[in-house]
Amino acid sequence: MSVNIVLPTLPNWFQQHINTLYGAKTTQEFDDAFDAFIAKEVTIKVNGKSISRDAYKKMVQGEITDDVGAQVTFNGVVSVPSEDKDLRAIGTGTVGAFFDAEVFGRFFIFGARQSSTVSSSMNVVVIQDPTLHHHQVGRGGAFDARRVTNLNQVFTDQPDKIVPPVPLPPINSSTTTP
Repeated sequence: MSVNIVLPTLPNWFQQHINTLYGAKTTQEFDDAFDAFIAKEVTIKVNGKSISRDAYKKMVQGEITDDVGAQVTFNGVVSVPSEDKDLRAIGTGTVGAFFDAEVFGRFFIFGARQSSTVSSSMNVVVIQDPTLHHHQVGRGGAFDARRVTNLNQVFTDQPDKIVPPVPLPPINSSTTTP
């Protein structure tokens, strides 16, 4: 009996990879997530400036280094499938997304975990990467060779406000009415 493997839709694929990147707890997890998302041959622009794949990797990893986790909230995701009629192009195309990633630090300040919020607008082009070797993964498995080959991101990374606790006013046990 054969079981068909269903690969995630393009918007779901994108969201899963963003969640995996920001949720990585170790360097190895991050490296694996990054390599499964970004092609080796990629064009990247961040805040209007072209940067290399390695510089982008260091930048994203720097946002989450020494943190204990992140909560990613997608505010909108749109996608346009590739018009290529080749069957290998299934699940490829262009994705645009707005998302916030609240990254939680290791330290507590006034009883709350230190955090920062990365707000992003990201547009990517996803293709079946021809440089990857397509292979069977396990029995009945499938290999997803989709990778981002063009990435344009506008983002800010702002530390969240730390609000010190204020003392409560004393409660008077007796109240007088005039």
